[in-house]
Amino acid sequence: MADLMRLSRPWLLAPLRSTRPSPASPIRIGLSRNIHTTSSLYAANRRKPARPAPSATKQHRDRAQQAEANSSILAPMTLVPPPVTRYPREPRKFMHMLWLLTKNRAQAFWATCGVKLMSQPRKFISRSKFKANRSAVVPVAKAMHVQMSEALAIGDRETLRRVCAPELFKSLAGTIDARPKGIRSEWELVRYNSTWYYPRLADWRVSYQPMQSARGSMKLVKQAVVSISSVQRLARYDETKGGAMVPGSERVRDIVEHIVLQAEIDQKTFESQPWRIWGNLSEMTYESYLDDVTNLEAVTGNQ
Repeated sequence: MADLMRLSRPWLLAPLRSTRPSPASPIRIGLSRNIHTTSSLYAANRRKPARPAPSATKQHRDRAQQAEANSSILAPMTLVPPPVTRYPREPRKFMHMLWLLTKNRAQAFWATCGVKLMSQPRKFISRSKFKANRSAVVPVAKAMHVQMSEALAIGDRETLRRVCAPELFKSLAGTIDARPKGIRSEWELVRYNSTWYYPRLADWRVSYQPMQSARGSMKLVKQAVVSISSVQRLARYDETKGGAMVPGSERVRDIVEHIVLQAEIDQKTFESQPWRIWGNLSEMTYESYLDDVTNLEAVTGNQ
């Protein structure tokens, strides 16, 4: 459990890694899990990608360097709490889980208050420059979720680059490259489910993260997790056969996705950059959260 958790929670290993992540770093490994509800629907037999033209090499290198500078990790202690009906049945564990969740929410709240205080030109007197705008997150997440899914289906790299974090874009671009020639995908949002409960803001927090491009420098990031329940349809069509649907390719899935959004905050003006999709998380369990707490304490205790 602990090994799996480390892969799905890459921030736990961030203080122990070098500034420049390797191609097999936990950040990239974790993404293969975190985007499973979208990219796995498009899986196909991989083919060797075409070698880029020499004229595109420099542009590709510049984009790679920019992506590395903008790369991000999951904020510490991010969680998606389950409904109360899925809490542990044992009274002691039930109360302990409730306490852990309350403590987590209090820590996130005070971290936000700290940023608001920092953004005041005159402490405790003037108004804060930083605006959380929590109420606007859910509509943005719904729109970006549709944009990302449609762009992945049609192979629109520019839209994916705009709405996704660099690590997620790289993973989804690889999914597009793996498609056989002549195969077209179609994605459709059939409907939203349980609209009395979803979509909802499952987690919101701000945190400092190490910058990959400048050793020792930190950036301020706000992060939101939005839970969306929907019915989605995906189908593949063979253009070499007149656009006929590939037999067995149509899938209709009833799924709940916990989408992570991140946006960097300017530490002078406290204005936020546009949101980007970081990935997808699983729902918290009592045991997994205890593992998170234990590993974070071990990491911070060794610093």
